Amino acid sequence: MLQEGDETSELSPLEVLQARHRKEKKDLQAKLTSLRHSVAKDDKKRKREVTAEIEKLENDLKERHKKELAEFELNSPKPELEEVVDEAHAHVEEPQKHEVPRISKAQRRREKKADDNRRRAEAEKEDKQNAEFAPGRLERAAIEEILTKRGLSLHEIPPDGDCLYNAIAHQLSLLGVTPAKTSGADVRRKAAAFIRSHKDDFLPFLTDRDGSPIDEFHFEEYCGLIERCSSDGGEWGGEPELRALSSALERRIEVIQPEGRCAVFGEEFITKKPITITFHRYAYNLGEHYNSTDVLLTSTK
Repeated sequence: MLQEGDETSELSPLEVLQARHRKEKKDLQAKLTSLRHSVAKDDKKRKREVTAEIEKLENDLKERHKKELAEFELNSPKPELEEVVDEAHAHVEEPQKHEVPRISKAQRRREKKADDNRRRAEAEKEDKQNAEFAPGRLERAAIEEILTKRGLSLHEIPPDGDCLYNAIAHQLSLLGVTPAKTSGADVRRKAAAFIRSHKDDFLPFLTDRDGSPIDEFHFEEYCGLIERCSSDGGEWGGEPELRALSSALERRIEVIQPEGRCAVFGEEFITKKPITITFHRYAYNLGEHYNSTDVLLTSTK
């Protein structure tokens, strides 16, 4: 979702591999968080089993990433490697001749925004060219089958990095929640505000883009990234934000997934109609994506 050109600005094979590794780490952290929440406080046996499973999953991913990096280095053409080294040396020597200008936070933010927008545009272009990508087509069919059984249909949300928040905003408009014209930006602010005010509940489960835990020093920075829209350098939304929104809205959020599983946030809120959205892992080359749902319209013939 967050990919934003000339040929020289394209990612190198190594950067593509590293980006995939970061995404897999983040995916694993979300899965581990879900596993931890699935254990009842007094179920010591299940807690030991989950702890062992978490350790195995972390070790397996670490070893696989280590192996893939080793294989990449082994298979990388040596001439290209030498060119990279020569170029790196040239950049190292350059500061001796010219003082490196200091880059302000505002400039870094502008550069990140421009880079995100570029990557997003490139990825969206690629997605249009690969609309028949098989895994995504099969995934969509599985989700639509589940929705049909619930009397629902898929409502497309643009893959712009704000899809989770825009999907929630669409649901709120269908449910008649005030204010009537709640936007994705409004939903972002609501999620960030709730996480800020419940820091102790969320901090242990927050991770950065690389899947590394967020510490207290970077907590406010994380909230700021959630608060900003993707076009302004904001971050995607995930499980922590879904938890925050279900509590802030006092409403169940059901996330339909292609394997038939329904992830539920805010199970205690049973008196109101739930928010129902869908999660797609392969819908776009951009990455993970959320869509909304609507009432299924049946033919009157």
